[in-house]
Amino acid sequence: MPGQALRRAFWRTALMTLLLTCGVPQWSFAQETATFDVGISADDRAVLVQAETLIANGRAERAFALLSEREAELAGNPYFDYLLGVAALDSGRHSEAIFSLRRSIVVAPQYAGARMELGRAYYESGDSGQARPLFASLLDENPPPGVRQVIQQYIDAIDGRTQKPGSHFSLYLEVHTGHDSNANGSTGNQQFLGFMLNPQNLETESPFAEIAAGFSWIVPQSARFAWIYSGRLGHRENSDASFVNSTALNGYAGGTWQRGNWFGRTGVDGYRASRDGDANESYAGADFLFGNRFAEDWDVTIGLRAGAQRFDSAIQVLDVDRFLYTLGVSRRFSGTSRIDLQAIGGRDNEKHSGSPYGNSKIGARLNFSTQLGDAAFLHASVGSLTTDFDGLFFALPREDTQATAALQVEFRDVFTSGLTLIPGFRYVDNRSDISLYDYDRTEIGLLIRWTPK
Repeated sequence: MPGQALRRAFWRTALMTLLLTCGVPQWSFAQETATFDVGISADDRAVLVQAETLIANGRAERAFALLSEREAELAGNPYFDYLLGVAALDSGRHSEAIFSLRRSIVVAPQYAGARMELGRAYYESGDSGQARPLFASLLDENPPPGVRQVIQQYIDAIDGRTQKPGSHFSLYLEVHTGHDSNANGSTGNQQFLGFMLNPQNLETESPFAEIAAGFSWIVPQSARFAWIYSGRLGHRENSDASFVNSTALNGYAGGTWQRGNWFGRTGVDGYRASRDGDANESYAGADFLFGNRFAEDWDVTIGLRAGAQRFDSAIQVLDVDRFLYTLGVSRRFSGTSRIDLQAIGGRDNEKHSGSPYGNSKIGARLNFSTQLGDAAFLHASVGSLTTDFDGLFFALPREDTQATAALQVEFRDVFTSGLTLIPGFRYVDNRSDISLYDYDRTEIGLLIRWTPK
């Protein structure tokens, strides 16, 4: 789809053309803006001017944050709602854009700029059925030549007469360093059933350093469908627990789609991992997600993941076929905040006779994210997962309940474009009927990611 390239063309050619056009009243933003200015204080007018400048300079995130803070006071003014909708759209918030732009044209039905952006919002959300009539009606209103060209490009894209959207490929490098209170995820009890445990089976704290490289590749096929590929290779060193040094290669290939309020994805993924130089674990599976945006700020999703987890012959008793199911609901708030609640269920089926590792799982996870500034974001999550094992461990039944918590603050474009700093905290508390599997773990670290532009 035309996307940001057409957006910039619209701002640099169409908007300037409109401002200078006096012969076509309904296409004159200058006249419309003056009408919408009635009753607005000087301070409020300054906010609108600042937002205009930010949007024109490609800083839609900052414009959206600025305008969102004034929404309770200024919502209902067509030009404010127009700017809020444009800022939302240019920062990827399609549903928020549609809501604000609809509000603008309810008050000012002839506001061509708002109708133009509403058409684009529908188009970029995948709802071409709503977008095309808007673009067609705008063509009938004798727009200036520059604007007519942009509108025609959207109509051609909807009708399938233009080239498919261009793909996007990006690389990244990561360095992650910090301290792990329990690098091997083991119990702190030195004895079990009267026997002294091997030191490698005891809780071991250690500094760590990890280096990784990866890529993502998005290949759109239409306004509604895109292929997605990604991969990552990483190695982690634990200076005081070298026996759990690890290397992992991950990959994903799949597709994502959207049609109106419906969306989904399907793909295959896998990994190959080694510990202390011995390649001993692998996974291959498939992932499915289906969702609906059932209200302006609400999504609901259902998901399924199925795959095979395998280990080398020395520990093949751990081999399982895994099935996980999720039911999620998401709520987007004013500004850039989002909260997600996900219920989790599933089952591991053991592959070898006599293995006790078959189990059933049930749990939940809560995620929250919000923007803290121009280029700073906070991400937090808490979760709980109970695993009830089928077999006996040391002649005893086993059930584990694992609680997790994580907190990250992401600072983008620090010092230079593409450099991201992410200080973070992660905590795991595993409680088990078998004391050998009781442990807790705290990791504090700094992730540095560089994405070449």
